[in-house]
Amino acid sequence: MSVMKSAVMRFGVPKLFSFDNGSNYKCKQMELLAARIGTTLNYCKPYSPTGKAKLERFFNTMKTRWMSGIRPTDYKSLDELRTSLFNFVDIYNKSPHSSLDGKAPENRFFDESPRIKRLSDERIQHSFLLEVERRVSADSVVIVEGKDYEVHYRYAKQRIRLRYSPDLSKVFVVDKATGDLEPIKLLNKHDNAKIKREKIRLAGGDC
Repeated sequence: MSVMKSAVMRFGVPKLFSFDNGSNYKCKQMELLAARIGTTLNYCKPYSPTGKAKLERFFNTMKTRWMSGIRPTDYKSLDELRTSLFNFVDIYNKSPHSSLDGKAPENRFFDESPRIKRLSDERIQHSFLLEVERRVSADSVVIVEGKDYEVHYRYAKQRIRLRYSPDLSKVFVVDKATGDLEPIKLLNKHDNAKIKREKIRLAGGDC
């Protein structure tokens, strides 16, 4: 999702996302993302490499030019390996290709800039949030990825929609009426235990 997000920010909204049939691509999050940014999901037919010839050709180039030269001792972390891959892809996209009449893939792409659909940074940030439904406990607590979050008491004992960034740095409740995103924070059990709550009288009289 993070790679797709950076691609949309740089190159705009694609007409379709073309995937293989991996289960990580066939999920509700992908369907929600496609609907939010206005694109289509396409899944390649199994055992039909000719249907994705350009992708297969790139993978072959990546294997022969980049993967074949990888030595585990060259990288101290996964981030260093990822940076090396990104650098290779960047050089590939900026290098002239004979199949494009000597143009670089990136230049060929931006030649058709009027057809590129751009989104605002805010919409991109909101579109790539993950989404789940959760039931709120009686004491207004909801669990996201194993962590407790405190929501407004009006949501107690209700099912609500939540959107959140993959790193959980931002978590929101989706307002049922307006669709607005209401930020929520981690439950602080220590501070929560010290909150003075108003005592509710269940009966009148002098007793």
